[in-house]
Amino acid sequence: MTNKSIKKYIRRSLTWGTSAYLICSLASCQKFLDRAPQDQVSTAVFWQTPQELDAYIINLYSWLPGDLTSGLGGYLVADNVSDNMVLSSGYNAFMNGENSTTPASGTGGAWATGFTAIRQINTFFDNYQRCTAPFAQIKQTYGEACFLKALRYEGLVAAYGDVPWYSHVISPNDSAQLYKARDPRSMVVDSIMALLDQSIMYLNTKAVNNNANRLNKESALIYKSRVALYEATWAKYHAGTPSASSVDANKMFQKAIDAFNQFKAEIPGGFTNKLYSTNNPQKDYYNLFGQFDYKAIPEVTLAKNYSQALGVTNQVGYMVWLYGYSGNAFSLDMVKSYLKNDGTYIDITDTVNVVTTKGAASLTQMANMLDPRMRQSMFIPGDLLNNNTAPYKDSIFRVPQMHLATASSNTITGFSPKKGHNPNSIMSNTTDPEIAGIAFRIPELMLNYVEAYVELNGTFPDLSDNIDLIRKRAGMPTLTSVKPVVNASWPSYGYTISDNLAIVRQERRVELAGEGFRTGDWKRWRAHALFSGSRPKGYKLVMADYAPYTTKPSVKLDAQGYVDPYQAMPNGKYNFNAGRDYLSPLPLDELIRNKSLVQNPGWDKPQ
Repeated sequence: MTNKSIKKYIRRSLTWGTSAYLICSLASCQKFLDRAPQDQVSTAVFWQTPQELDAYIINLYSWLPGDLTSGLGGYLVADNVSDNMVLSSGYNAFMNGENSTTPASGTGGAWATGFTAIRQINTFFDNYQRCTAPFAQIKQTYGEACFLKALRYEGLVAAYGDVPWYSHVISPNDSAQLYKARDPRSMVVDSIMALLDQSIMYLNTKAVNNNANRLNKESALIYKSRVALYEATWAKYHAGTPSASSVDANKMFQKAIDAFNQFKAEIPGGFTNKLYSTNNPQKDYYNLFGQFDYKAIPEVTLAKNYSQALGVTNQVGYMVWLYGYSGNAFSLDMVKSYLKNDGTYIDITDTVNVVTTKGAASLTQMANMLDPRMRQSMFIPGDLLNNNTAPYKDSIFRVPQMHLATASSNTITGFSPKKGHNPNSIMSNTTDPEIAGIAFRIPELMLNYVEAYVELNGTFPDLSDNIDLIRKRAGMPTLTSVKPVVNASWPSYGYTISDNLAIVRQERRVELAGEGFRTGDWKRWRAHALFSGSRPKGYKLVMADYAPYTTKPSVKLDAQGYVDPYQAMPNGKYNFNAGRDYLSPLPLDELIRNKSLVQNPGWDKPQ
């Protein structure tokens, strides 16, 4: 590894922090940085100091969530592979069962990329003990390595199910390991959980790190609960199907519960005053997602900062409204999930007694009657768009952006997302780096806990330090005080669930909308029925709203006047291939090289 490369890793690590102390002080690093150039990491000389271990691990921070660049919006647009979001560019081929080609080669694909990452992190584990410093000086870095290996392995498990587990870098001559069979999902998941327990043990808290950009104990606990809940629900709802799992569901539900309780017991203050609040429930939820830095916000345990000076930028300032959220919009079905602001259920498709207006006026009417998080998650007429940059300064949202000549800039349903929006952000096209990306926040842990508890026990736990706190921040009645009545208008998952579980899933959908969770949720619940057999709709369009504009919307409407963008899709509805597409295919070249590997169900014959 060259001296120049080490410096590059440190500079780029600043996107996860605000100063060079993320790795070491400038003074203590100088001797390290001035070492003689190296062409590659050498096991003989590289691993001797804590700074060298840090440099190696920091280079892998790009694996972490919180990205705001892929798809011109990162996790903010990742719900577009679900029933939450609709793309202006056309329906999702995966959701329609059209991605039927088995890759001939793993090169560049998820399988090869995943196992290349496993080799990278195993290189650390094979060499970290060469460091001459006491373990106490490297325990944070060791904890990060445990977390990162767990993260990459869980990604492989979620994609492929059973995968080979490797504890060390495999020698090219070790044919037994190179050509081993896939290990059971249960064994791999147990190993992932063991790694996460190690990371929780050794990582510092966010307060000790003194920033939101270095991995910490809080984030590891949140991720442990995420993995445990994902694997538990996958095992429960995929049982008896081609995508079945060998994981013990109840054991994993308990681990999700344990992660919540461990956070409460071991993180100073537990959940007290952890959720972001300025006592302004009409704006706090919205303001949370448009921050430039999360160091002082306990709710966000890990975040990715962007820096124009370092050349690490995003387009969120433009993307959120000028580019129409990169052509993504919330679906009518998503908006139907919001309860009335008194905590009771309300059907917004009742145009006689509930939403009696259409077009832009209906957005205002819904915002005034629904959970305040609806108004704070999507643009409503009168919202300030930008207060900073000419010629956009003082611009106001008046109508959904459905009338632009560039289709990819239109929010095709009328429900225009605004998470990540900040009117004070400088808008400079590709160099507006201010909005930071959220990797982990505490409400996810709370929601994971309640869902796992209901799955395991049927009843709600004490809600005072979880969902009730989430609702209070948004200005909603607590779930303890008002329990909505579940009826036939609630989402159908393709199977019957309890009212309590339906309520938890509804709360999760609302709180985490537009943060990239929904795709994983419907997959782990085996809930393709949420969209398969139907197509997404939008709001009731009123063409008169666009009278002041030269270009008019050119969208299709259904018989009731709702925007119906995918009216011309094949068969007029989504047709997910549940027998095949819950798991990805192994590349053909891997199957040819390793005869011990078995292809996933439904992909057995080349397509």
